[in-house]
Amino acid sequence: MSKKIFVANWKMNGNTEMIDKFSGSKILNSSPKKDIIICPPYTHINYLSSKIRDKNISLGAQNCSHKENGALTGEISAEILKDIGCEYVILGHSERRANYSEDDSLIKQKIILACKNNIIPILCCGENLEDRKNNLSTKIIENQLSILKEISDNFTCNKFLIAYEPIWAIGTGKSASSPQIYEILNFIHEYTYDIFSQLDLSILYGGSVSTSNIKELLTIDKCNGFLVGGASLSLDSFELICESI
Repeated sequence: MSKKIFVANWKMNGNTEMIDKFSGSKILNSSPKKDIIICPPYTHINYLSSKIRDKNISLGAQNCSHKENGALTGEISAEILKDIGCEYVILGHSERRANYSEDDSLIKQKIILACKNNIIPILCCGENLEDRKNNLSTKIIENQLSILKEISDNFTCNKFLIAYEPIWAIGTGKSASSPQIYEILNFIHEYTYDIFSQLDLSILYGGSVSTSNIKELLTIDKCNGFLVGGASLSLDSFELICESI
């Protein structure tokens, strides 16, 4: 089995005690078959960075600004993230799209700035339940990924991640079925083939990934790894998920 990527999206959770536990995990640090990426809240990125400098864990952020710098109170630029050691950044998460009205145009600018600062984007895409019921899943995904064709000349990093997260499965405890996931992952591979022919593209699945379904999810072809939300907040659960390979 090829190396898998496991991204922990802590969202608005976590503290220094939690970081101490995760950074001390022998299971997460010994990763010949897996890449571990932890994305804590902004306030804890620097502390996590100081704890994992000599470990096989990569540092990521959950978002970045669509602007390079300026009078933008509360925002964090890609340049700042790079300065404190971030290698990855999650962009276009459904919670950002829904709760903060982030559209594809805004997300496109964020991707450009992340790449400009040599931060690897983790671009999220996914459909809601109504779209799924109306057989619009691939159409929605295509619309969300179309920005990549517009900015392919701006890809200065040699790696890119796309995370498929069906919105109706996030935080519900209900994962999409293996055939449903494979259908979308295969579509993403085919749609982005020309765009990423010269780049290292990895396609992840997210959406209620847990210790109870990880074994089945690992059998899905074209799945290069997982974006893990709630289950990544418990070291025991996240270790079991990462050790499942």
